[in-house]
Amino acid sequence: MPTIIQFESRTGNLIMFKEHAIPLLKLMGLTGAVPSAILPNEILDALRCARAHPSLSQSPMNSENNQNNKINIPLNTRAKPLFDLLERAQARNCEVMWR
Repeated sequence: MPTIIQFESRTGNLIMFKEHAIPLLKLMGLTGAVPSAILPNEILDALRCARAHPSLSQSPMNSENNQNNKINIPLNTRAKPLFDLLERAQARNCEVMWR
């Protein structure tokens, strides 16, 4: 059973599978530790770091090799809700915590 991570902020909440959330946190230059948090003054640098990474700048690939009807969702698509939450939190000067 997949483990989930809950992201919480005064600007909203988000739930992601751990297998997707941890790599995104690491792309932002964070440790990937759970539980943890990011402060508003750290968010902009973290987002810049992640968006500069090649794995998030690649366009989705057409994959004819979907085994067992698995859907391959690009990492940049999975990142969008988290990045939106972080941008809202930074704009309102709020921290984001996850557990």
